[in-house]
Amino acid sequence: MHKTGMLIVAALVAVVATHAHQPRASIRYQPTLLVQLPVANLEKSIVFYTEVLGYTLTERRDDLRFAHIATNVPGVDFGVNQVEKPAGSGGVVLNIGVADVAEARKTLEARGVVFDGATTIIPGKVALAGFTDPDGNRLRFAGPPPK
Repeated sequence: MHKTGMLIVAALVAVVATHAHQPRASIRYQPTLLVQLPVANLEKSIVFYTEVLGYTLTERRDDLRFAHIATNVPGVDFGVNQVEKPAGSGGVVLNIGVADVAEARKTLEARGVVFDGATTIIPGKVALAGFTDPDGNRLRFAGPPPK
C-alpha cells in the first residue's frame, strides 16, 4: 500500500476508535407502544378488537379514519387505521400473552375466530395459537405450555 494510503487508513481507524468510545446520547422513552394496524373497515375492526378480544376503545377519529384501542398491558395500545388496501401485518406477528392458551383459544373460537392450525407446544417454554384479525393482521396467543 502507498504511504499516503496507509496514513489515510490510520487516520480513519483513529476517527472510528474515537467515536466508538464516546457516550451515546440518551433517548428519553415514554413507557408506551402503539402498534398501528392497517384495516379495510374501521367499524368492523373496532368490533373485533373490543367485542371479540375484549380490549377498550379509547378514541375514535372518523375524520382520520382511526381508532385507538387500549390493550390489557399498560402502555401498549393498538391504533387501527382504515386504508384503501390493507396488506395485513406481513411477517410481523403480535404475540398476546394469556394465562391459558387452550382456554383463550376456546373463547375466541366460540366468537367465530378461526385459528391457523393446531396450537404449537414448545415443551417447557410456550404454547402458541395463531389467528388473524379481519384484515389479515397476524395475532397469536402465547402462554405457558400445558403441564
